[in-house]
This record gives sequence, C-alpha cells and structure tokens, in this order.
Amino acid sequence: MISMEDYRKIEDITIKMNCGMHGKKLNLYCKKHEIAVCVTCIASEHKSCSSSNVISIEEASKRAKQSAADLEQLITRTLENFKYFINNREIALENVDKDEQTIRKTIEDTRLNLNEYLNELERKLLLDLRSKHANCQSQYTKSLRQLNQKRIEKENLKEQIIKMKHSASDIQVFLGTHQCNKAISEQIGSRKKDIRFHTDTSMKLEIDPFINSFMEEVTQFGEIRVTETNVGQAKTQTHGSKQNICNISLQLKQKFYIKGCVVPITGCIILSDYRIIFADYTGSMLMEYNNKGKHIRDILVDHRPFDLAAVYSDRIVVSYGVSKYMEIINTNRENEGRM
Repeated sequence: MISMEDYRKIEDITIKMNCGMHGKKLNLYCKKHEIAVCVTCIASEHKSCSSSNVISIEEASKRAKQSAADLEQLITRTLENFKYFINNREIALENVDKDEQTIRKTIEDTRLNLNEYLNELERKLLLDLRSKHANCQSQYTKSLRQLNQKRIEKENLKEQIIKMKHSASDIQVFLGTHQCNKAISEQIGSRKKDIRFHTDTSMKLEIDPFINSFMEEVTQFGEIRVTETNVGQAKTQTHGSKQNICNISLQLKQKFYIKGCVVPITGCIILSDYRIIFADYTGSMLMEYNNKGKHIRDILVDHRPFDLAAVYSDRIVVSYGVSKYMEIINTNRENEGRM
C-alpha cells in the first residue's frame, strides 16, 4: 500500500503487473532467463529451469531500489555522452561555417586579380560551394535534432525512474526497471554505434595552379573539397569532382645517371625508405641506388629480370619474362639471400 500522493507521482509510469502472454499476475522470477513470469509460464516456457532458479517476485525485488539507482546512473552517463556529442556537433557546425567564410573570402580576394572572363567559372564554383555547404549544414542539423530528441527522452525517463525509486513499491520498482532496462541497453548500444560513425566535415578551397594563364588552360575556377573525418577514428573520405588529367603538369624533381649509359632497364621500383632498385635485363642483376642517386650495390639474380614489385619494405618480387616464374628477394644488407 502507498499513499495517494505517492501514487500520483507514478501514475503516468506504465508498469506491466500481469503476464503479457497469459494475463496472469507476475508473481515469480526466473533467475536463469532473468525474466518475471506467471505460474503458467513456468509450466509451459520454463520446464527445464530448476526450482532453485525460480523464486518469488518478492524475493527477487529485494534489491530493486539499488537496481533502479544503477539504471539511473547508467542513464546519467548516457546523457553526459549525449551532451558531449551535441557539443561536438555544434563545434563542427561552427567550423564548417568558418570554412565557408574563409573560402568565400579567398574566392573574392582571388577574383580581384582576374578579368571578366572568370565570371562564369566563379558562378559555377560558388554554386558548388553553396550546395556542399548546404549538405553539410543539413547533416549536422539532422544529427543535432536526433541527438536532442534522444536526450529529452532519456531525461524524461530519468525523471520517471527517480519518481519510481522514491515513491513506488519494491515490486513496482523491480518490474519497472527490469522492463525498461533491456530496452534502454539496446537503445544505448544502438546510439553508441550511431555516434561512432559520426563524421566531422570540413571544406577547403584549392585554387587552380594555372590561374595566371587561365585564358589558355584553365577550365575551372577552383574546387571545393569536403573532407569527412570520423570522430572515433582517423579515417577520412574526400568528395569532390576529380581533376581533369589534362590539367595535371609533371615537374622534374631530381635527375641522376645509372652506371652504364646503354644499360637496358626493364623495371624500376621505389621502396618505402626511398631506395630505388632497377632491373638490369642484360646484366642479370638488380641495381640499388639511394634517393640522392648514389649507387649502393648490385644484387645478382639467376636470370634476366623483367619487372619488380614491392611486397614489404625489405622484400621485392622479381619476375623473369623468359623463365615464366617469380622470385621474392630480401633486400636487407645483412641478408641478401633470396626467399
């Protein structure tokens, strides 16, 4: 028995006191399956459960208040996580707005040095920026709306748990917390999984390197790149139109000579430590150089090497065109043997 005043505090909290399958009072508890049951459930669904696993609901609910307190703490921690990720989303939204402002200013400053020919290219780029910025805003707004809704739901549930803990009977607290605990755990697990895949979006502007000679070569004002960085991981994804290969210009970084000016080189590979290995088809050997062009050594092989490929930082695969087989070679100085 509880007072009417206490009852009014929990009358809006739905607690099932009867079995949903048989309609009878939930007066037993199966410890093996961790579920409240009626007498009919024991006879039909829990035949294999030992008598020691089936106890009265009164005995099972002795620590109900503590269970409610544990559930309250779990919800509190979840709400703290929601607050953290909401703040994270809000900061990310501010950053993408700053990116948009920075890019717009860069575009405007660059535009001052161009003539009327760039008007159409500028218009296309700004439309692209507006579209990508709108998409970023939409993603963050949707994420914030969902997070705020879940936060409100958990705050309401927390308030109900507090009311039930202070005013309801042990049985009501036990059944109430037991019935919502599993659902809450599933929701928390689902929400953690969703939060894990939240990404931060930033936008950058890449001005075309040939902007000074645009009358002859430039076909676009620039490119808006939207980079999504996973909040929990370092993985990034870049979206945007690919640069036309016709606009790519190669630049010579370094030049050095290979010993023997008429050596027929059939293969070349650059290792992770910047060593360069050439395949000398006629000399039946591999020639190793450093990134400064200094010859390090020759690695003799049994046949004429045709091509090379890296397996690890110290192992390469050598193919022999005539012999039709491949060989893995260890390139360490201490161990020059083949594997």
